[in-house]
Amino acid sequence: MKPSKIIILLFFLLIQFPVFSQTDSLKVSSLDKIIEIAFSSNGLLQNNKLDIESAISQQKGAFSVPKTNISLQYGNVQSSYNRDVMVTITQNFNPIGSISTTKKAFQAQEMSAEANLKYQKNVLKNQISQLYYKFVFFSQKNLLLQKQDSLWKTVERITSAQTEAGQTNKMELLTAQNQRFQLLQQKSINESELKNTFHQLQKLAQNELSFLEIDNQNQKIENVNKVTSNLILSDSSVSNSMINYFESQTNLAQTQIAVERSKAMPELYLGYSSPTFDGEVGIYNAFQAGFSIPLVWREYNSKIQVAKIKEVQAQNELAYQKNAISEEKKAVLMKLQNLQTILESYRNQQLPQAEELINLTQIRYREGEISVLQLVQIQQQTLQTSLSYLETIENFNSTLAMWEFLNN
Repeated sequence: MKPSKIIILLFFLLIQFPVFSQTDSLKVSSLDKIIEIAFSSNGLLQNNKLDIESAISQQKGAFSVPKTNISLQYGNVQSSYNRDVMVTITQNFNPIGSISTTKKAFQAQEMSAEANLKYQKNVLKNQISQLYYKFVFFSQKNLLLQKQDSLWKTVERITSAQTEAGQTNKMELLTAQNQRFQLLQQKSINESELKNTFHQLQKLAQNELSFLEIDNQNQKIENVNKVTSNLILSDSSVSNSMINYFESQTNLAQTQIAVERSKAMPELYLGYSSPTFDGEVGIYNAFQAGFSIPLVWREYNSKIQVAKIKEVQAQNELAYQKNAISEEKKAVLMKLQNLQTILESYRNQQLPQAEELINLTQIRYREGEISVLQLVQIQQQTLQTSLSYLETIENFNSTLAMWEFLNN
């Protein structure tokens, strides 16, 4: 065997791509850590928590009494004397039943804020999961492209030496140079995507993810064997955090109708006056009591009607979301099952066949039946199989994250 063949064969043996034998073990701790950081640092979630605190604080003020009105009159009040004194105290009271309805409205607002927080957490978790799986995919792809570039670089050096020695024509050298140029472009694009995904993860977490190194080559894709048909089919309900949130919005709209109705109820008031007339002996006390009712109901009726319309809108939104989620879950489930079938095909057929093809190609190359360029071109095909396998796993994991989002 020629020295150049020995060099390229040894290099080929040392640069075997890890996709065929990888254990598919995901660094779940990294993903969980990012989610944990985001839950504690994300500003939007912090605002959602403040909404809950606001609703709780408002409940304390549900039992409220309007301000007490105290007035003092001095001078000619009800006599000819110039030093008459009239002290009047009046107290209005909220409409009957308003305290109870207001408190229920604030409680419904608290429940809605809590449901919204759970929903936003679920949304954030799904966004981070989607980006994390892309990050791992780009990391794996970057590793494959780096190894392939090293291989083409070696082939380019060998074919250049062979061309100078007259052992081959210049076409093989140009082919190797062109392939390496294309690889460099792919590497540049992939590295850009990798960095962009990393920064998007940091944006969602609103924190530095120094533990998640961009050039970390030890990260693997998640093991999809944990997902079985039983697990997928076990949760066929429509309810999730999004539905719970819209249900709380419907309940909140219902309480607002009761609040608007209570505003139209009679308002009571009590009064006390104490006049003192200069030059006359004694203090005269007077008590007042009464109520106020609306003579024109148009304003109150319009507000009640608006509250009812908002209730209908909330119910329509709830019905729409339930139907949309149900249909989306069907589509996601079909996609998961299809991708699982494709992954099984990769593992049972395409990857073993690609590995067997590499072994046969090595034998033929050692026996001088094919050139180094043909050897690498065949390896290029097996690399594409490996890359397609990684893309399918990333697609599966992203779809799985969406499935978990629809069920949580």
